[in-house]
Amino acid sequence: MTVNRTVDQEGPSTLTVFFTPPSKSTSTIASPAPSSMDPATAPSTLRLQRRVETIDMKHKQESEILSRLLEVASGEPYEITPEELTELRELEDDKRSSQRDREAQARLNEVKRQEKALLDQARGITDAV
Repeated sequence: MTVNRTVDQEGPSTLTVFFTPPSKSTSTIASPAPSSMDPATAPSTLRLQRRVETIDMKHKQESEILSRLLEVASGEPYEITPEELTELRELEDDKRSSQRDREAQARLNEVKRQEKALLDQARGITDAV
C-alpha cells in the first residue's frame, strides 16, 4: 500500500485503489502501486492493465469509507475469532498493568527526588555552620 499525503487541506481527499489482474504465475507477491501516479495521467497501457477505483473521503466517517472500500474491492468484513478476542483482552490488561507500573514508578521517583533534595538542603545547612 502506498499513501500519498498533501499539505493542501482544502483540496480533494481521495483514496485511490489500484487493482492488478490476477497473474497466471504462482507468485502471490503483488506488484507495488505507483507511489505518485495520478490515474488520469497514467500511461494508456497501464490504464488497460489495471483497474483503478477512486473513493472520495472528504468529510466522510471511517465507517462510510470502509464500506465503500469493501464494496469497490468486493471484500468482506473480517470477523474476529474467540482466540483473537482473548488476545486483545490480554493486551488491554497488559496496557493497564503497564500504566499502573509507570504511575507507581513515577511516584517512587518523586519520593526519591524529594528525599535527595531534603538531604542536599540539610548538608548545605551543616556545611554553612
